[in-house]
Amino acid sequence: MSLFSLRHLLPSVREHRKVEAEIYRLLGETLDKDYVKPPPPPAGLLRYAQRHIFSILFLAVYRAIGIPEERRLLYGTINHAIRGIVTGTDNLLDDEYKEMLPLRFPERATRFKSVMHILLFDRFLFRVLDEAAARGLLPEGRRQLVQQKIFQAMVPIGEEESTEEGGVHEILTPAQILRSIHVHKGGNLLRLAFVAPRLIEKDLFAPLEIADQGIFRIGMALQVIDDLTDFYEDIRDRRHNYLVSFIRFEGEAAERERLQQLLDGEGEPEPVDRAFRASVERVLARAIGEALAGFAELEEAGFWLSASDAMRLIRYLFRLRGVGELLALWPRGKEPTETLGGLHGTAA
Repeated sequence: MSLFSLRHLLPSVREHRKVEAEIYRLLGETLDKDYVKPPPPPAGLLRYAQRHIFSILFLAVYRAIGIPEERRLLYGTINHAIRGIVTGTDNLLDDEYKEMLPLRFPERATRFKSVMHILLFDRFLFRVLDEAAARGLLPEGRRQLVQQKIFQAMVPIGEEESTEEGGVHEILTPAQILRSIHVHKGGNLLRLAFVAPRLIEKDLFAPLEIADQGIFRIGMALQVIDDLTDFYEDIRDRRHNYLVSFIRFEGEAAERERLQQLLDGEGEPEPVDRAFRASVERVLARAIGEALAGFAELEEAGFWLSASDAMRLIRYLFRLRGVGELLALWPRGKEPTETLGGLHGTAA
């Protein structure tokens, strides 16, 4: 992340620390103190920004569009609650444990702590909207509508995850992957941050619509990038993967043959950028082009990030998502113009 970007994001980093403080307040008022550990010491600026990059980015977009601070903090708290519910659910589905709340339960009780994350963040989501309505931050009758619309937007994302439980038995085409899989787990997942603002900020509806579509495109691109990281894991677990699909339907003959060996349980895994270089380069160019198009829409909505800043931020996101080695395949010369194919998020 460049110093320029970090300097511009600094007000939103500070706002996100306020959001976390609000979450800790809600935790202290919801759960008996015997079950709560002291929160960890504050992380340094760069580490903190890395850990919460998208939550901070959303706050920065709200700020650029012109949403007042009190409601920015409300949306930031809503986003953190949604993130907590999603993280707790992912923990259970993926048999892992990423902690977002300092809970005092046995170290090994990861499933129970994940369940507690879901229960607590769900309560926080309702509580913060109740309090906002009491303070007059929501238009009359909007509290229940916001709660319902957030829930309705989350269900299809969860449904997509459910279709992959136990493994899939068909490799979809790249277009099908985008249209029926990544539209949910990539694009619409990030769009959850715009459900509440689009229902409440009626005077800012036009820029919010543009930003919403920009975030959708960035989410689609990042899910494709994640597929490069998860390539072998997804083959093992029989999950949908854009790179697998691309190789099967658009890859060179030698790469298709190598993929089939892996699907048959033969051959040894090697770095994807070496084993499937031609396909990885093309997928990478599409993902980068899609992300740049998304950031261009954010700029159109009023966000301060220029095209060159967006390029730097995308490179930074590659490192953050564990695919920094793929930067060697970054398209040289002109910016990539090929995208993932013109999908759009549907209205919430």
